[in-house]
Amino acid sequence: MLSESIEVLLVEDNLGDARLMYEALKDTPGGQFQITHLRRLSEALEYLWEKTCSVVLLDLGLPDSHGIDTLVLVRAQAPGVPIVVLTGFQDDAVGEEALKEGAQDYLVKGQADSKLLARSLRYAIARKVAEAAVIQQGVALAKARELQRSRQRLLTVHERVRRDVAAQLRDGLREKLLILRGQVQELLKGLSSAEEAARVVNEAIYGLSQVEPKLSALSRQLYPSTLSLGLPSTIQSFPGQFGAALAFEIEMDEELAREEKAGRNPVPEQVGLAVYRIAEEALANVAKHAKAGKVTVRLDRPREGWLRLRVGDDGQGFDVEGAAFGLGMATMEDYAGNAGGECVVRSAPGAGTEVTAVLPLWRPGAAAPQALKRGNN
Repeated sequence: MLSESIEVLLVEDNLGDARLMYEALKDTPGGQFQITHLRRLSEALEYLWEKTCSVVLLDLGLPDSHGIDTLVLVRAQAPGVPIVVLTGFQDDAVGEEALKEGAQDYLVKGQADSKLLARSLRYAIARKVAEAAVIQQGVALAKARELQRSRQRLLTVHERVRRDVAAQLRDGLREKLLILRGQVQELLKGLSSAEEAARVVNEAIYGLSQVEPKLSALSRQLYPSTLSLGLPSTIQSFPGQFGAALAFEIEMDEELAREEKAGRNPVPEQVGLAVYRIAEEALANVAKHAKAGKVTVRLDRPREGWLRLRVGDDGQGFDVEGAAFGLGMATMEDYAGNAGGECVVRSAPGAGTEVTAVLPLWRPGAAAPQALKRGNN
C-alpha cells in the first residue's frame, strides 16, 4: 500500500480545517495521497455514487447534515469504503459512537499531525480490508454449514425412502407373493373339482391385482416414471395418488402442456423432478395434517425462463414462524435450491396453507425470481 496512490475524499465544510488536512497529507513522504475536497454531504454522496476512493475523511458537522447520521448515510452509499471521522475538541464520546457505527477510526481536529493522519488513513484502509476478509470467510463458512445440513437432510430422506421400500417389500409384497406361490402349487398338484380350481385361480388373480398398486407406489418412491411423459402429465397423476382423501383442482399452463405434448420438453429433468418431489411432499402433508377438503395444484410460468408451482389447501393451517422447521419443509427447500430456485411455505391458523416453488428453466438471460420469504402473508 505504501507505493500506491491513496485517493482521499475529504468532506469538510471549514476551509481552514480542510487546508490543514491538505498540508498535513502533502508533507507525507512520496506524496502518495491524492485529495478530493467536498464541503457538503449531498456532494459527497453524489461523488460516491459515480466514483470511488481509497478512504473517506469525514467531518460529522456539515451544512446539510450533522452528527452520526452523516456517517450512516456515507456508509450506506459506499459500504466498502473505509471512513475516518473528524471530531472537535473533547468529542471522544462522538468518536467512540462513530466507531460503533462502522467508522474505522476517528481523529480530533487540530491534534492530528501529518504522521498521525497518514497512519490513521492507512490503518483504516487495512482494517476495512481485514473486515471484508472476515465477512467473506464467515459467509463461506455459513454456506458450507448450510450445504452440510442440506446434504444431511437429503441423506435422511433417502434413507427414509429406502426404509419404507424395504418395509413394503418385506411386509406387503413378500407375503402376497408367498400366498400366490402356494396357490399356484395347489393348481399344479391338481384340485378335486373345477369349482375349487376356479376359486384358487380367482384368488390368485385378486392377489396379483393387489400386488400391482404396491409395485407402482414403490416405483414412484424410487423414481416417477410419468416424468418421461412430461411434467403436466405427472401433475395430472396426483389425484390418482391422493384423490381418495382430497378433492383436487389442477390448473396447468396451457402453452407448457402444448410444448410437452409436441415433444419439445421445455422443462429439464432436474427441474421436473424437483417440482414432482416438492408437490408430492406438500400433498402428503395436506393428506396427513391439514384436515382439508380441497387442494389446488397450479403450474405456470410467471415470466420467461421460470417455472412456478403452487400447492394450496383449505385446511386448518398453522403458524409458520412458530412451527418447528421440520424435515418436510427443509426437504422441499433443498429440492428447490438444488435446482437453482426457491421454495416458501405460507400459512396461518384457520387460513389453509400454500407451498410456492419458483424454479429456473436455465434459459440464458433469465432474470432472478423475486425473493421469497417464509411467513404468514
